Amino acid sequence: MAQTPVAQVSPPPSSTATTPPLTIATPAASSSPGPGRRGRRSASPAPAASPSDTPEPPQFSTMDGVWEIQVQPLNGGYKTVYSHLLVTQKGDDLSGTWIRENNAKVPFSGTFDGRLFKLTATDVKKNTWTMAGYAENFSDMVGLLVGMTPGDKGTPFTASHRKKERLNDVGGARRGGGGNSSPPTAPPPH
Repeated sequence: MAQTPVAQVSPPPSSTATTPPLTIATPAASSSPGPGRRGRRSASPAPAASPSDTPEPPQFSTMDGVWEIQVQPLNGGYKTVYSHLLVTQKGDDLSGTWIRENNAKVPFSGTFDGRLFKLTATDVKKNTWTMAGYAENFSDMVGLLVGMTPGDKGTPFTASHRKKERLNDVGGARRGGGGNSSPPTAPPPH
């Protein structure tokens, strides 16, 4: 910080002792930017937003649309398995298609109360899975996927609401997986 000229103040006269003058420093005007503006000052105005700026994230108001699911097994034998839900919401009722590995399409139905959801999917071989959990702001889900295996405690999953335009090939788009055609389940209890 730059200092401006110093003012000297003399104490009142004293009969016996002399004290040195008191020095008081005052701040000078700074050439650095003030609060709210950083960097070099210039005569040109701040740049305006351009059409190529990053768009705002989508704001969803219903469960309708495409959801990318990430099933995350707790045992070390599997990797994260990705699949998709195509969801239609009518009031508190949810329905749609679960697109799994190898483009297998499994219909599901369920309920959603504004926060909690429960979906049940049954394939042509009569295998049944339940997905239950909660949704945050119509954009994220967290829950457990439970199969029909006795003792299945469930496998955690998350899901993200996706814009339809960004998913070129919803069916069969697989980024990981353990090579199983059915979702992984938790290991049997000991």
